[in-house]
Amino acid sequence: MLIGIDIIDIARLKNVINRTPRFLQRVFTQQEIEYCMGKKDPYPSLAVRFAAREALRKLDKVFIKGIRFHDTEVVVDSEGKPQLILHEGAKSKAQEAKIDEFSISLAHSQEQAIAVVIANKG
Repeated sequence: MLIGIDIIDIARLKNVINRTPRFLQRVFTQQEIEYCMGKKDPYPSLAVRFAAREALRKLDKVFIKGIRFHDTEVVVDSEGKPQLILHEGAKSKAQEAKIDEFSISLAHSQEQAIAVVIANKG
């Protein structure tokens, strides 16, 4: 079992987004942007998704290089459970590392967002 974890200050991410508006499109998928912007305060949801990307990078050395931001996506299923979706580079890296299953846990307070990614090797 592999575990990656990351925590981020929500205000820090909010400042980056407000200072550099194209950051949103560069880092998050359109589906993530639409989901988060539909909330009263989108920044905790955006921050926790950013933390999930960083947690994946910390999961295994294979994920450190060769993955673009859009290669990972956090969506919510019909029951409200977050799901980590891998695309292109991230999917290829997971296959290379023989990782066949991911679980993700997300949480945030008013100030910080945290993500944990757990993976099993096949």
